[in-house]
Amino acid sequence: MKSQGSKTAQPQANPEPTSDLVEQADGLIEQLARLQPRLQRMLALSMPEDLRNELGSITIRQLGSLAYLPDGGATMRNFADALGITGAAATALADRMISHGLAERHYQPEDRRTVRLAPTERAKDLLKQYRTWQQDAMAGVLAKLSEHELATFLAVLNALESHLEQ
Repeated sequence: MKSQGSKTAQPQANPEPTSDLVEQADGLIEQLARLQPRLQRMLALSMPEDLRNELGSITIRQLGSLAYLPDGGATMRNFADALGITGAAATALADRMISHGLAERHYQPEDRRTVRLAPTERAKDLLKQYRTWQQDAMAGVLAKLSEHELATFLAVLNALESHLEQ
């Protein structure tokens, strides 16, 4: 039990960033902007030809959207909300996914106004292949970092994730 005279620790506000810190952050943002296309290009070039052919004209956005579709499907509203897009945009995306054989619509017998979008078996297989390749490719990139660089990078990613969850 605390005595009446003891002080409780008050959370301290983050101090205002110094101009040097702001300049470093700006430099980091510019460097990330330059690095992203190079990394994406390097990864794209490392994609196995059979996977590239299988993907054909399927976009990364369509493929990534599959992660928001559970096996039993999701309502169009839930799908749109998960992606942070409007219902109209979700419908257009669903139409493109269906045309590529990635998803199918299921109508609820008790309420035909409710439409569930579900991934096809082809989509699940393609997503699994893509994720396996993506993890292997990124592991190759990260293997070039020293143990210290990797630990620092992981600490920064964990800090960013923690801030995004707040």
